[in-house]
Parts: sequence; C-alpha cells; structure tokens
Amino acid sequence: MTLGPDKTICATELREAMRSQLDTLNPPLGSNVDDPRVKPNFDALGDGVWRILTVDAETISSAAQDPMFWAFITNLRTEIEQLRAFDAGLKTAFAAWDPTLPASGTALKTALAALAVPGSTPAAPTRLDGRVR
Repeated sequence: MTLGPDKTICATELREAMRSQLDTLNPPLGSNVDDPRVKPNFDALGDGVWRILTVDAETISSAAQDPMFWAFITNLRTEIEQLRAFDAGLKTAFAAWDPTLPASGTALKTALAALAVPGSTPAAPTRLDGRVR
C-alpha cells in the first residue's frame, strides 16, 4: 500500500485501527469512529502522519538494505565510464583522420572497429527497500 497523494489513506488506517481497538471493549464501541463529529479528528491525525512521512522524513538506503538497487547504481556507473571511453576513442579517431589522405580512411575504420562498445543498460530495480527516519 502506498501513502497516496494526501491524508486520506493515513486517516482511514488510523480510523480502522481505532475501530479495532474499540471493538475489543465490552460492549464493542468501534462504530463510534463513524460519528461524523469524529471524522475531522481522524482527518487531522491522518494529515499529520502523512506530512511526517512525505515532507519531514528522510529516506535512507544502504547496500545491506538494498543490494539490487546499489548493484544497479554500480552497473550504471560502469556503463557511464564505458560511454566516456567510447566517446574519447571516437574523438581521438576522428582527430587523427585526414580526409585528404586515402590511408587515413582505412586507419579511421580500423580505429572505430577497435573501440569497445559499451554494454547494455542494466534493468532498473522495481523497488527500494531503504528506511524512513
């Protein structure tokens, strides 16, 4: 379940948690949370919880918590370095090329063929397992 775009989910969860608690009493009083006069209180609490989690909290992650995510970042960094090397090789090959010299075209083709083509972009992880603090 996500937090949603506003306080609604948090307010509903708080309301249902209170309903469960009140239903443990004898007699059960869980239906009291349906009183229209109580709704604004749960909405206010839900808004506070929602803001704490979406505005005030800091999300952190580590390799121990999110090995797939950090492996993705490492692989992405490797690909970026490969792309930089490929770009530098292209620039060097074309800088050495002289279109007025026939042998220079052959040297350009050889230099381009020798370039290591970067690997494919790794698949992105579908979730992050960090924590909120």
